[in-house]
Amino acid sequence: MGTILRSALIVLAIAAAVSGATTAYFSDSETSHNNTFTAGTLDLAVDGENPLAHAKFAVTNMHPGESTQGIYRLTNTGSIDGYVDIASLTVTSQENGCNEPETTAGDATCGTPGAGEGELAQFIQVQLFEDAGCDGAVSSGDTVFYSGLVKDVPSSFELNTALAAGGALCISARFDWPSTAQDNLAQGDGMQLDLAFELAQTTAQ
Repeated sequence: MGTILRSALIVLAIAAAVSGATTAYFSDSETSHNNTFTAGTLDLAVDGENPLAHAKFAVTNMHPGESTQGIYRLTNTGSIDGYVDIASLTVTSQENGCNEPETTAGDATCGTPGAGEGELAQFIQVQLFEDAGCDGAVSSGDTVFYSGLVKDVPSSFELNTALAAGGALCISARFDWPSTAQDNLAQGDGMQLDLAFELAQTTAQ
């Protein structure tokens, strides 16, 4: 009986050893070190300035029949592609007093000179366009996004124009004063136009 019991225990021990051995597979492990993440950049320069410090236009003694134009050169100096819009555009008129021809023409703001008055923006036509040739003239391949009186210009433009990292594009503005019978209303008046370009990562921002 003792021999049989010893034999049974030996069999169980061998079975346990075999059972344990079946779980001992080959294995290896590696660790991924030094994983880093760095944010890209989205940065807009206008006419090579960042931030933009100079006015594009400083027109004096403007008169009927005169035209002037300017080209804004926009560059994406960042590392991420973006889209260009005109985020805001504001026009402020100025009544700088009235001379005799202006009064005779019936200028209604002569008695209240100052900011917010003045008629110049009612006579100046402006054409805003994406200028593929960067030459200041509307030609094949250009996209005109506004043509009309300065007083009616929208306060923003969702252009959604792609501008790749390191890329550049031109937006041009042309101002014309076509002669009319009421031009004397704007003698001596002024206007200021402020526009803010925006470079965003996605459209409709």
